[in-house]
Amino acid sequence: MQVIAKGQVKDDALKTEIYNVLVSNHQRDTKGGRDTLGCDQAGAGNCYGHRVLGYDGARKVLFGKLHLEESNGKTFIRDVYCHKTFSSGAGVKPGAIPNSNQINCEHTWPQSKFTGSFPKDMQKSDLHHLFPTDSKANSVRGNYDFADISQDNGALAGDCEASKSGSSNDGGSDDLFEPPTEHKGNVARAIFYFSVRYKIKVPAAEERVLRKWNEIDPVDDAEMERNNQIQEAQGNRNPFIDFPNLANYINKF
Repeated sequence: MQVIAKGQVKDDALKTEIYNVLVSNHQRDTKGGRDTLGCDQAGAGNCYGHRVLGYDGARKVLFGKLHLEESNGKTFIRDVYCHKTFSSGAGVKPGAIPNSNQINCEHTWPQSKFTGSFPKDMQKSDLHHLFPTDSKANSVRGNYDFADISQDNGALAGDCEASKSGSSNDGGSDDLFEPPTEHKGNVARAIFYFSVRYKIKVPAAEERVLRKWNEIDPVDDAEMERNNQIQEAQGNRNPFIDFPNLANYINKF
């Protein structure tokens, strides 16, 4: 991975190298050194790799661990699109899936745009692109591409001022979505990961925006800790979080 991070391979060759790392089993070094690629059976001994948790399993980790916060003995979740908080009244608690009519599981890469080349359940349950969102905002986003919105259509007015849907100065579709600034980098790195992991192309206009978002909203401690916890639960990492400059060595996703 260090060879990749130093930019010694680029473009399609780099995407292939990252893909190979993501789909391979890894041998954990128990003496504090670097883990190595290649071992016989993930889950056996110090051998690990991408585990498919299933959609229920992934949501229990997402809502019941990754984004679960606690204050004064009470647990809650902050949604990433509207800055709302959801607590026990929405069914929020450790290891649980809350009320989907209030808070939902956002697939940053929309399910309608999954590839048939990999199992749907693997893509649907991949924690690296799943985030907790207000149910209405989740519905408004739908399968829209991401963009910087210049003309807000008001679909979230009065209910979710932190995000927008509408059209962009880049032209094209009027059905586009813009998350809050502090989530834009997270979106970009999730899309980069999903594109390489499942070999799906990103639309050119969306890619231009995501590259900008990757720069203006860099990786923070919370995003890195989420990556660490996903590795514990799912067995793989998002290298675009570990090495945010990777995107600069890929000419096209």
